[in-house]
Amino acid sequence: MGDQPNQVERVGPHARIQEELLKLESRQREAWFLVAFACAVLILGVLSLFVPSSFWQQNAVELRFSPQILFVAMMGMVMVVLLVARRELEMRRLRLINLQQALAARTEQAASMVDALTHVFTRAFLHDVLKGEIKSAERNSRPLCLLMCDLNNFKRINDRYGHLMGDYVLAQVAAILKSSVRGSDYIIRYGGDEFLVVLPETDEAGGEIVRRRIYQKVAEWDRSNRVGDLPVSVSLGLFRHTPGHTAEQDVAEADARMYADKQSGRGALEVSAPAKS
Repeated sequence: MGDQPNQVERVGPHARIQEELLKLESRQREAWFLVAFACAVLILGVLSLFVPSSFWQQNAVELRFSPQILFVAMMGMVMVVLLVARRELEMRRLRLINLQQALAARTEQAASMVDALTHVFTRAFLHDVLKGEIKSAERNSRPLCLLMCDLNNFKRINDRYGHLMGDYVLAQVAAILKSSVRGSDYIIRYGGDEFLVVLPETDEAGGEIVRRRIYQKVAEWDRSNRVGDLPVSVSLGLFRHTPGHTAEQDVAEADARMYADKQSGRGALEVSAPAKS
């Protein structure tokens, strides 16, 4: 999970646009060589017109056309070359602008996918990723689990110690979640203090292992980093996708089980339990 935001930058359309921009810059330099050649031809034409005897080394080279005709021919060639070069540069400039706009849009989209505080995916990313994972799970007859996570006592922490402390706790819990799952799993900030963990290729037994791991790591963190006299714990609701369920139904089921877990107080019991030696 921790590596997924970086993958957005390294692969896909973003990387191809960057490569195309480099190619365009290289071709633009080549066009300037063409302009330089046209200038050289223009200088030769001017010399042949105004100083023909000196330029041609006192008629050592015989010309079939007068210097005036040669000058006109060279000027015509220069104009054609300059027009072609100008048209090519303008087309490449417009294409470069389009690519830069596409790159900016892609960068903005990638930034909007990651929550600035917790560095996990935002809720805007949820629909697409969950819909895709559901389709994959049903097509390949593979399990898919969702784990809804909610912080206990979060409002009391905010009210008593301020939002900066609340932000700190959120970021720490997000880091714990990331350290508790695989790189192929997804962590999404679902709400203010709620996270949704999407676990592809995971059945109930595997999901329960992840849930126990999160309980244990949050409890260990709280024992070492207690916020005043308020214990930090989480409530977790695990649900395995049922074929035919929509993404919204799956999230609702995981959410309902999370609230049932909150009522049972399991997360608080994990915090109060003694550390295992």
